Amino acid sequence: MEKKERMVTFKTLVSYGLGDIYGGGAFMIVGMLFLFYLTEVVGLSPALAGLVFGIGKVWDAVSDPLMGYLSDKTKSRFGRRRVYFLAGIVPITLSFILLWLPMNFETQAALFLYYSFAYIVFATVFTMVMIPYSALAAELSGDYKTRNKLSGARLFFSGFSSLLAATIPKLIIDSAAGHPSTGYVNMSVAFGIFFALPWLVTYFGTWEDPQVKQQSVSANFLKEFFTIFRNRSFRIHILMYVFAYSAMDLLMALFTYYLTYYLKRPNLYSVAMGTLMVVQLVMIMVYVRIANSKGKRLAYRMGLLIWLTGMLCTLALSPTSPVWMVALVCAVIGLGTSAAVFIPYAILPNVIDVDELMTGSQRSGVYSGAMTLTRKLVQGALVMPLIGLFLQMVGFVSNAEQTPQVLSRFFLFFIGGPALLILAGIIAASWFELSPKNSEIVAAELIRLRSGGRLEDAADEVKAICEKVSGRKHEQCNW
Repeated sequence: MEKKERMVTFKTLVSYGLGDIYGGGAFMIVGMLFLFYLTEVVGLSPALAGLVFGIGKVWDAVSDPLMGYLSDKTKSRFGRRRVYFLAGIVPITLSFILLWLPMNFETQAALFLYYSFAYIVFATVFTMVMIPYSALAAELSGDYKTRNKLSGARLFFSGFSSLLAATIPKLIIDSAAGHPSTGYVNMSVAFGIFFALPWLVTYFGTWEDPQVKQQSVSANFLKEFFTIFRNRSFRIHILMYVFAYSAMDLLMALFTYYLTYYLKRPNLYSVAMGTLMVVQLVMIMVYVRIANSKGKRLAYRMGLLIWLTGMLCTLALSPTSPVWMVALVCAVIGLGTSAAVFIPYAILPNVIDVDELMTGSQRSGVYSGAMTLTRKLVQGALVMPLIGLFLQMVGFVSNAEQTPQVLSRFFLFFIGGPALLILAGIIAASWFELSPKNSEIVAAELIRLRSGGRLEDAADEVKAICEKVSGRKHEQCNW
């Protein structure tokens, strides 16, 4: 009876997936519009606007791994992960609205301080909810294909939310009368509520495994955090994740500028992003099937190659290109970015299995925190500040006609930045060894060990695979 109650059903997939409406949509809006809002509406200089993200990510360097550690150690009658879903409902709405409140400060310093503070509050709430959420997947099922379905459900709702976030906010903003800031406030209220409510369904529709070895998590936070990098599969996974998502951050942050100033077609924003996101959403299910049958490495590399092709296709676009041609290029990009957003999250539960094999502890919270931290650090400390700095260095002027020289340099960065990161991701993926077969062997070995077996008694083939995916000899593991 207990096993039946814990079977992952379609209802479970939907309940779990709904949580990433916040994860996908909130950062889509922030990634695409916040930098533009700061420079074009608030009047903050591009360099300071980019630095707002950097300040937030410095805070994330502390909060993300700490939140993962805390969720591993939390004890409550509402669960150690799911309790944060309930606690975050009201703060999710308020922190998102805080980002888009217009401040009429007279100095750049005052504007910078307020929006840095607002971003830190937003990032803290996001961390409080999303780190335990990412950690929960490893506890819902140990089956390779079921986990892919959970990740697929999560990314489906994330993609659905991203689609809405890529199209609806601009419509709300543009429909508001008076100052543009009014539209941003209206948008923030509507989406703040939209991001918060699904967590009730996620809380009541999921569970946590009471048999997880919570007591084995070390009381030393720094020790817990740094030991996860001994896991070879995790190190490679982080590279794949950072390269793919950094390329995505570059693309999304620059896309509004690209349409507005390079193509001089800001009216195509909803069509272009809508096409990209619809294709990305549909393709998630395709990549789930590819990952289940051929492996996640192949699905990842295939997607990134398609994405690179789409970026190169932008060379054919100009201000006079027909709408269908712009939409077609965006569709090709969406075909590829679907794998970039899905595969890194689908890999995470398998990487956590390798760690449990090495340590005897189920530390999904620490891994989830480290994964999110790494992405945010790269995004905030490097990607976003560099975008703002680059725009300022090439002579970009807000709300003005750009010179041909500025546009040429901008376009080179728009294509070249993501392309280099995509190529780096493809190379990193060539070292990833967690194939469907290897993942199933690791999962089966964990079941045997949890039943009282010893790692020394494993078959030679199992030992060889475990050593390959972990990067450590089986004698160095702690079971």
